[in-house]
Amino acid sequence: MCRMLAIISDREIDKEAILYHLLNSPKSILKQSAYNEKRLQKDGWGIGFFSGEKAKIFKSPNAVYDEQNLLRDKSLKANSKIFIVHVRNASNPRKLPHKELISYYNTQPFSAGNIIFAHNGTLSIVDEIYSNLGSYSKYVRGVNDSEILFWNFIKHLDSYGDIKKALIMVRDEINTVWVSVRKDYSDINTPYKGLNIFVSDGKSFYALCDFAMKKEIYSIMTPGWEYGKMALKRENKMVIISSEPTDNSKWTKIDNLSVIEVNNLSIKLSKVG
Repeated sequence: MCRMLAIISDREIDKEAILYHLLNSPKSILKQSAYNEKRLQKDGWGIGFFSGEKAKIFKSPNAVYDEQNLLRDKSLKANSKIFIVHVRNASNPRKLPHKELISYYNTQPFSAGNIIFAHNGTLSIVDEIYSNLGSYSKYVRGVNDSEILFWNFIKHLDSYGDIKKALIMVRDEINTVWVSVRKDYSDINTPYKGLNIFVSDGKSFYALCDFAMKKEIYSIMTPGWEYGKMALKRENKMVIISSEPTDNSKWTKIDNLSVIEVNNLSIKLSKVG
């Protein structure tokens, strides 16, 4: 599973804040990536931000802990009110050779138009959801499940014109397809393990929190913090949302089956499912 971080502000984000949560804080994204040898976040990394209304992405298929200077340099160029970072531990529902999963096109975040999208989790019925993409299938460049999920989201966004509605419809479609195909999967009990999603159009930021686990696994650097439960806090006129806390201050734990909507510094939480 992956690690994600978003910083949202009503003005250009201070560079020191970005560097703090990415590199310098006690539990920074960089520190999380290499903290546990059995849970290395080694399969690529990327950042997303906005220049005006245009989505800007930088991605590398290499381990982020081997490219600390590059992470710093690229992040310092993010003159934006919204900043998203994704560090990848590749899921593999298609059971492909690991080397096939590692490439620029399999690395996140993904973007289309003014949309930036990042996912933590595993879409288990990836081929079935791919077959439902229709004309959007021609845009798929990689072999990973998260890109299929991304284009499924864009399909619904184009249909409904609303990010929150599109996130809900992505989840509904997956669960509907699962009803008809679950007999073909004797080795799994659910169509996905985690639909934690970050999305932004440069004006607002949304997060879908759906990561219930039957057997509890805890986060990488915060004992007792359930893996998959997003962490949220306000600080210095910013909202920070992360896969787990990046320092030892007070963070709010986001309930499963929630959508977070952030407009400037206003936060709205609603339930799904």
